[in-house]
Amino acid sequence: MTKKPTSKISTKKEILEKLHQKMIQEVRDFAIILMDIDGTILSWNTGAEKIKGYKAEDIIGQNFRIFYMPKDREAKLPEQLIELAKKEGRAKHIGRRVRKDGSIFWGSVLITALHDDDGNVIGFTKLTSEIDPNYK
Repeated sequence: MTKKPTSKISTKKEILEKLHQKMIQEVRDFAIILMDIDGTILSWNTGAEKIKGYKAEDIIGQNFRIFYMPKDREAKLPEQLIELAKKEGRAKHIGRRVRKDGSIFWGSVLITALHDDDGNVIGFTKLTSEIDPNYK
């Protein structure tokens, strides 16, 4: 049995892809979430689990609206942020968010639109960091 030759380019590409996956997964101080065009959660990192309290298997497939306060959901804030990100390329917001256990935390959110090769929005990344309420 002969070994298939591997090119350095594909090996470097594989290493880069692996490091990219590890970078996202192992960041603990930021929730890094991949969402589809409707805000349905597609991926979840360690930081998201730490900050928001959900395990990946419990939250993937849910809509990101779940993290917002009831009054913000009623006011359609999550949808407004998605629309702003579609239009402007990104949306920022600081406000109170809800963890799995119902506890509240202050979070800084950045939603960035992801585009296909033709410039169409195909999804979003959502970064959340917890803000110390005593920080000035």
